[in-house]
Order: sequence, then C-alpha cells, then structure tokens
Amino acid sequence: MDRGRPALLTTPGALVDAVRGAIRAETGLSTELSTTGGTSDGRFIAKACAEVIEFGPINASIHKINEHVLVSSLDPLKNIYKGVLERLAGIEPMASTR
Repeated sequence: MDRGRPALLTTPGALVDAVRGAIRAETGLSTELSTTGGTSDGRFIAKACAEVIEFGPINASIHKINEHVLVSSLDPLKNIYKGVLERLAGIEPMASTR
C-alpha cells in the first residue's frame, strides 16, 4: 500500500462474481479477495467504478529487468477473461477445455 493511501477493497458484486466463476470454471480453484498483491493501479479509477479487480498471471518478475510470464499461463488466462466477459454479458459460458 502506498503511504497515505487507503487499501483498495471492492465490495463484491457482479464483477467479483464473474471473475470468481470464470476462475473456478477454468481451474477448479476457489478464490480469495486480497489486497496483499502490492500497490494497485486500480486506486486511480476506484472512485469512478463500483467494482475494481486486478487479476492476471502470477508474475514474480513484475517490474524488474526481463519481466516475464509463463507461456503455459496464457491459454488459461485467455479462457478466464473470456468467461468473465460472457458472464457479465449474460451469455452462458462455453465449457472449459481443461
């Protein structure tokens, strides 16, 4: 957390539900809302949005020289993002291929 800035914590709603559902459908994992990931750029839009979520690949090299993600994480992430959009649009999500 930036000094002098409050932690960004979203009240769960449609976006949180869509992300949680898409993650569970793709990975079988349950999720936990957390602010332990570090400083969030979401703080810049939090006052203008009902919900803000940061979600992406595990990235131990973030903001470092040679920042990278595992290629194997890209397909599941694509499927999760697609599932989120389908849920928010009210479209029945396609079955996962996992």
